[in-house]
Amino acid sequence: MITPLRHTELLPGTLKNLFYPPERSEYTYFLRAGDCPFANGSMLVRAAWSAEASMLAYARYAANRMDDGDLDANFGRAGLDYQKIGGSRGNWNAPGTQAVFASCNRFAILAFRGTEIDDTKASLYDLDIVLVPEHDYRPSAADPGPALVHLAAIAHLFSPPCLVHRGFQNALAEVWEQIHRIVSDYRGSHPGAEIRFTGHSLGGALAVLAYSRFADPDLSLCTFGCPRVGDGPFRDRVMSNPGRGIYRFVNFNDAVAHIPPEGLLYKQSPSQCYRFDKDGNLTQDSDTFGGDVESLRTAVTGLPGSIGSGDLASISAPPSVVDHSPARYCFRLWDCV
Repeated sequence: MITPLRHTELLPGTLKNLFYPPERSEYTYFLRAGDCPFANGSMLVRAAWSAEASMLAYARYAANRMDDGDLDANFGRAGLDYQKIGGSRGNWNAPGTQAVFASCNRFAILAFRGTEIDDTKASLYDLDIVLVPEHDYRPSAADPGPALVHLAAIAHLFSPPCLVHRGFQNALAEVWEQIHRIVSDYRGSHPGAEIRFTGHSLGGALAVLAYSRFADPDLSLCTFGCPRVGDGPFRDRVMSNPGRGIYRFVNFNDAVAHIPPEGLLYKQSPSQCYRFDKDGNLTQDSDTFGGDVESLRTAVTGLPGSIGSGDLASISAPPSVVDHSPARYCFRLWDCV
């Protein structure tokens, strides 16, 4: 068990702090980046960086959108340049899938944005839980080409069949060409540099799916409050990838980590997670803590009758739902560093 070195006061357990990142006055991104660098940092330091990048991918101060000046300042504090991925021409925040690729000469972080309360398109992706085939797009061991290759160039006829969440697959399809190009370009100019795939909630699911499509020994994966993405063979594919490590973090009884239920053939990738308890202690735990049905029942019955009205800052959310707040992952991790 890892015990926290400090106990930062968490933001109130309201719907506002569930649905949105903190206000500008409540959080400073990469405040400790200089004292705790990502490169050569411990597992926890790198996870804390990943959590911050995942929350920054929402590009909001509470409900308000960050402008480019805000993003420049926040990523600049970490010494990172960044590229926006997704959205529409002229509007990065258009409904749909977004990500950000932040990089320097030593490493890069690809952070996918999670579901936003005002993005109905992303919400529809979440709800489309039908399992569909996901081809193995990685190069085979005998392939003479580079580790990063285009989807159309790969055909693994003898790979175990894998099934994944159709909504997540469609969401990644929106940005896949851009993702593949940016990751490949960075790898071409930075051989051996770590590229970390990360995300919170839906963003974590997209990070898992994208990671499964590359075969690169210098990729790593770190997710926060990630739902289940595919079936057992898909989990095995993810875990068989070469790389610098796969890490899944769950804050206490975060309800999103229990969906879709295992009874629908879904499995977590990986099965084991790093889980924070209610006091911020961090331990390794199995996929089935708390039980899917009970966790979901508590979450659903505890939600207020009308989320769309009233002041979200004054409406309490049930504990297993508040546990999903992206800010809580950031606070908990930095408290352990």
